[in-house]
Amino acid sequence: MATVFSENSRSTYGRAATVGYFALLVIALHVAFSHLIRLSQWQLSAESNAAVAEGVAWLDGRLDLPAQGPNPANPADRGWDTAVVRRPGETAPHVFNVFPPLLSVMTVVLHPLHHHVLGLPPGTWSPWTLAWLIYWPLVAVAFLGFNARTGDPRWAAFLAFAFIGGTALLPLLIHAGKGLLGQLNQVISQIGILLIAYDVLGRRRIWPGLIGLAIAVFTRQLAIFYAGALLWAAWKRGGARAAAACALGIAAIAGPLLWLNHAKFGHPLDFGYDRIYVDRDDEVALKCKEHGVFSWHFIPENIYYFHLAPPRIDQLSPITLRVSAANDCSTSLWLTTPLALFIFIAFKNWWREPPARIVMLATLPILVGHLCYHSPGWLAQGYNRFAMDFLPVWLVVAAPWTRGGWRTWFTLACTAWSVWYFSQLNVG
Repeated sequence: MATVFSENSRSTYGRAATVGYFALLVIALHVAFSHLIRLSQWQLSAESNAAVAEGVAWLDGRLDLPAQGPNPANPADRGWDTAVVRRPGETAPHVFNVFPPLLSVMTVVLHPLHHHVLGLPPGTWSPWTLAWLIYWPLVAVAFLGFNARTGDPRWAAFLAFAFIGGTALLPLLIHAGKGLLGQLNQVISQIGILLIAYDVLGRRRIWPGLIGLAIAVFTRQLAIFYAGALLWAAWKRGGARAAAACALGIAAIAGPLLWLNHAKFGHPLDFGYDRIYVDRDDEVALKCKEHGVFSWHFIPENIYYFHLAPPRIDQLSPITLRVSAANDCSTSLWLTTPLALFIFIAFKNWWREPPARIVMLATLPILVGHLCYHSPGWLAQGYNRFAMDFLPVWLVVAAPWTRGGWRTWFTLACTAWSVWYFSQLNVG
């Protein structure tokens, strides 16, 4: 019978064995994926990343970003992932970063290290800083979450390997190494989402979950819906007083984001996404201008891309899987990561477990939000990157029931397929 972590459940493995299996996970990831992830070559700078540019602007005492050409409204004269705001009485428009500001905050905090100690230009990150603050914490938290859930560091190491190499996280890591803002934010968000799941499903100490929520919300705003699961966990742990303290923590996380929205776009709930498309006329821009950032209109299309769309393959061999450039609107989660099917296979088991039920319900508004989004996963050739906003929770919740009899063999088969698929996927 599957072991589920709880306050009274502990692994039968000693600390040394647990550390040993984590070391084996690190070695396996290095052997399998180091040629793809290339940690030593990761790069991040203000020139290619709007959030980092925002951090540099804060250091200069301003909120808006410098234009890269004579006409900031022209997409060619401003950085990608930026919004244009025209204010009454001002002749020149303002350009703002439109994405959540965790990288902006980290750029400011790390400026003394990067600029004054390492001698790098303002807004330039060291690849080692990126590795130690993003990649290695991600590996550690993934192992921690699966180990706490299963009570078996051997299986936790295997599931963490499947999570990193057998989901859209792998191509996201490859793109994150190039400094791409959206993909880098999604990689960082995994740390926060896993911390939330670890806390709600485990000891419910709340502070790890709040740290996770801050990381997740400051990279992916829809992660705010996990706040409900944390409030429930706080209530179960300490009643009304603990829930009130948790609510204050959530307010402290949301408050700066709402203030920043107001300062940049004039309203706390205006995230500025529609302003990305100023003077743009591509397909995604036209859809947003016609129906808005979120609309019920997009649900049929997004259901197809989330759940049904096969990859369009240009080239297939034992060593190469090249997806057509036309396949840029996401690919079925179930075809690429069939391990997610365990949320249905183990439904009766985890539904009877209140913490699992609560944190799984918290993923539903996130899923609905994506189904209503104007872009079903743009710049996701052969994979489903938006699914990573809820997939870590699904996999951690289902982890105890992924082994035993036929389930072990099914898990192994699903992982083998997904790891092969994502490791051969050409995303360069």
